[in-house]
Amino acid sequence: MAPIWQFGLLASGGTSAPKGFMDALPDPMKLDLGTLLFVMALVTCLYVFLKAVFFKPVVRLMDDREAAIQSGAAKRAEAAAMVEARQAEYAARLRDLRAKAFEHRKALASAAGREKQAQLEQARQEAAARRNAALAQLKAAQEAAKADLLTQVEALSESMVQQLLPQA
Repeated sequence: MAPIWQFGLLASGGTSAPKGFMDALPDPMKLDLGTLLFVMALVTCLYVFLKAVFFKPVVRLMDDREAAIQSGAAKRAEAAAMVEARQAEYAARLRDLRAKAFEHRKALASAAGREKQAQLEQARQEAAARRNAALAQLKAAQEAAKADLLTQVEALSESMVQQLLPQA
C-alpha cells in the first residue's frame, strides 16, 4: 500500500498529479510556517520558564533534602559512636568500681576477721585471768577452810581430852 502523500489530493478524484504530504492534508491540519515558529518559540519559552521557576527550586529542594538526610545520617552515626564510646567508658568505670568494691569488701572482711581474732584472744585472756583468780580464791578458801578445820579439830580434841582425862 502506498503512503498517502503519493496519492495527492484525494478529493479531486485522483486525477491530479501527486503532490506533497502537506497538500494532501485537510485545511485545518495544514501547517503554517509562522504558526509553527510561534509554537516552537512558545514551547521553548515555556521550557525555559519552567526550568527557571519550577525545576530549579524543586531540584534545589531535593538537593537540600538529600544533604539534610546525609547530614542526619552522619549525625546519627556520630551520636551512635558517641553512645558506644560512653557505654564502653561506663562499662570500664563499672568494672573498676566493682573491682574497688571487691577489694574494699575483702579489706573489710580481713579487718573484721582480725578484729574478731583480737576480741577472741582478749576474751580468752580475760577468761584465763578470771579462772586463775577464781582458782587462787578457791585455793585460799581451801587453805582457810583447812586451817579452820584444823583449829576446830584441835579444839575438839582438847575438849575431848578435857572430858576424858577427869574420868580416867
